[in-house]
Amino acid sequence: MKYFLFTLMLLGIFGFSVEINPHVQSWQLFSGFHLAGLVAIASISLVYLKQLPTRKKRFIFVLLQLLAFRIAYFPIVVFSATASCYSELLLSQINIDLPIKIFPAMFVSATILFATMNVTLFWVLNGKTAFYTLIIVILGTPALLISFADANDLTVFPDDNWADIEPLPQIAMPQENPYGLTLISTHYSIGQKMIGLAGQTLYDLIPSSPWSQLVQGTLEQAYISNPDGNAHDQLRYHYGAFIAAHNRLSN
Repeated sequence: MKYFLFTLMLLGIFGFSVEINPHVQSWQLFSGFHLAGLVAIASISLVYLKQLPTRKKRFIFVLLQLLAFRIAYFPIVVFSATASCYSELLLSQINIDLPIKIFPAMFVSATILFATMNVTLFWVLNGKTAFYTLIIVILGTPALLISFADANDLTVFPDDNWADIEPLPQIAMPQENPYGLTLISTHYSIGQKMIGLAGQTLYDLIPSSPWSQLVQGTLEQAYISNPDGNAHDQLRYHYGAFIAAHNRLSN
């Protein structure tokens, strides 16, 4: 546990280094989320791998963690960004104006989410099979559909946004929830419909704080422009919105 807490602190420091940069770049987000996933795999393996009785189960555990990282990557980016929205709201309510509102909270929460997922996989292999398998099926099925929304998402790696996103999207304020577009049409895949359903559900949960509103409005316009985008498209839109909103507020 102490190693995991230490790595959370390192991810928080990395997030701090991103937040104080007035011109964030895509590779920093790429690195932060990959570090979060790899740190979670390493930390959970260090604690739990030796508790599995056979070499075969240990190998399967590591393999399942890597597979879960691929499937859950984009959903965890979205959920950790939502955590950042509430971090921004909370810290602004208590008048703490430090560069810790967005990216430290984002990378730390991503690490915790990846680690929680990996612990659940451990319990599936270590005797709590039925209950934890049910949890994985309930949460994993939407994640699987979202992360493989069409054939172009069938890639080994979930994220290809190492290079700068140019041009960054135009900043916009939110107007209305656009994510029902895919739900009423037969033109879209089940994965694209799931992306729309997830967006529609989360839309009204985003608080009215500066970065959150800029990101929400910018993503709204991106979705209206390309509602049939796959997971890779949506990830690029999210990175672009995160960066554009941060740069606007920092300059």
